[in-house]
Amino acid sequence: MSDRDDDALRRRIAQAAARGVAGGSDATRAVFRAARRVAGGWVPADQLPSHAEVCDEVTRGLDPAVAAARLAGDRFDQIAAVVSVLATVRQDPVKHPEGDVLEHSLQVFARVRAERPYDEELLTAALVHDVGRAIDRAAPVAATLAALEGLITPRTAWLVETLPAAVAYGDRTLGHRARQRLEMHADFLDALVLADADRRARIRGYDAPSLDEAIAILRGLDADDADPAAT
Repeated sequence: MSDRDDDALRRRIAQAAARGVAGGSDATRAVFRAARRVAGGWVPADQLPSHAEVCDEVTRGLDPAVAAARLAGDRFDQIAAVVSVLATVRQDPVKHPEGDVLEHSLQVFARVRAERPYDEELLTAALVHDVGRAIDRAAPVAATLAALEGLITPRTAWLVETLPAAVAYGDRTLGHRARQRLEMHADFLDALVLADADRRARIRGYDAPSLDEAIAILRGLDADDADPAAT
């Protein structure tokens, strides 16, 4: 098989795997299933697409309007476009009676806003923290950070990346050294606010803002930060 044929096979497998990821499978399982289906049998490991290639295909497969906003809008329009896809990601109704992942994210946003209404970076982390669950459920944090590269600040990225550790801290399951590192960080208390909101954002019918309202709040805070005369 030529290199061109190898590349075409990888792309076809990646596209099929992306459809599996969108349907709820983790990327690794989706790749193996797609390889068997596309090639009709075993495929050598060096001909299988990477997680990054599958994630690229997931992104390409987004609704055209969402994809257009992701490319053409300002930073907040682009964040909204990425976050909106979470409405398609279902959750275990027993563990998450609130509904889809977008509803959960909006509840987290609302709860964080009740504690830190002035903190745009923390509120952004609340809104985007689960973006990766629409891309790669096997590595959702890494997928979140990759999807939002260039759209969020380093502090927001740290809060998203640290959320699993902050949740474990609250559950008293985080190791001693990791606890010490987290406690020494300047944003330790904010990480705990985000973790507590994530833990409690599981109420069906909770009065959370819409995605458009959440984005308007973030945009307003950003404008206030940019204007020294703003009150």
